[in-house]
Amino acid sequence: MLHFAKNIAIAAGVMLTVSNAGQAQIFYGHENPNLKRATSAMMAGELENASKYFRRAVKANLGAERLIPALNNYCAVEYAIENLENAEKICSQAIAEDRRYWRAYVNRGNVRTALGNLDAARADYEKAVKLKPNSRIAQDALASVQKPNPSLLADANQ
Repeated sequence: MLHFAKNIAIAAGVMLTVSNAGQAQIFYGHENPNLKRATSAMMAGELENASKYFRRAVKANLGAERLIPALNNYCAVEYAIENLENAEKICSQAIAEDRRYWRAYVNRGNVRTALGNLDAARADYEKAVKLKPNSRIAQDALASVQKPNPSLLADANQ
């Protein structure tokens, strides 16, 4: 009987959603416990635990609204614990999910800088600045990998 009641409640919810013709609705099930644990561990500086819980969380059906920031944070944690190849892969996954998420470009640029791939890092930072021109974070990141001006170096050596 309980199973039947659950099915009726789900069907009623679906009918209500369909009846709102053309209006976008976002429904969340329950909070993903792994995402909550990952965020708490990250804030507490427990990065190995944060990585473990983010890995679990992104395998769940979070929906794009929660998946992209979760991937971005997972990338940042992997970068912080120096799992650079995995961090680059995770940032790239976040970018594949949303090509306009500028924070993932900054994080992937940081990873690529650490890997010594400055040209790719510069391209990521440039994309972040293009997407979010007023971001101080993106601007500072780009400035950190700008090629030095040879004429200024020559002047400084005289």
